[in-house]
Amino acid sequence: MGFKQSLLGLLPPKVCQFFEDGPETVILSRMPPEDLLYRIYASFGETFSMSSGSAQGSVIGSTIRVRWKCPYMRDDFEPLFRGRVEAAEGGSRIVGCMSHNRFVQGFMAFWCGAILLFSLLTVWTVIIPLGGWGLLWLANGLFSFGDHFYPGRRECIMEHLRACAARPFSDLPP
Repeated sequence: MGFKQSLLGLLPPKVCQFFEDGPETVILSRMPPEDLLYRIYASFGETFSMSSGSAQGSVIGSTIRVRWKCPYMRDDFEPLFRGRVEAAEGGSRIVGCMSHNRFVQGFMAFWCGAILLFSLLTVWTVIIPLGGWGLLWLANGLFSFGDHFYPGRRECIMEHLRACAARPFSDLPP
């Protein structure tokens, strides 16, 4: 674990944050787990927030994945909520954390690893390691660019899940 942390320490802050999962979140609901799963699935495409966009995702068994889709752009680096719905006393609960698409994380890990490896192997020159460091900061800038032009996606996802969990049972369609 120490080697992984030392490698992550070499990366710019936004790139490092991209590889880490957020803290575990628990959202309580008075609905039974099956109804809550149905509510989350039925809510995809609806807008619960004042910001533009809507929740998209999947429900497979008791596992959920929710992302906030911007109608104006495609963003493969967007955050998503990974979690599961469990039975709890008096209803159910959603347990999960914010993360990113695993395929995109794998691609970025390969890309950043290749840059770091190439920079370390060519440390006897000055220009190539600086160019590698610049590429990592370019990725950091791209993450900042996406966050600047579409802020609050994580908050929209959490607001959406809280709204789904808080809706009364009588609100369910027949």
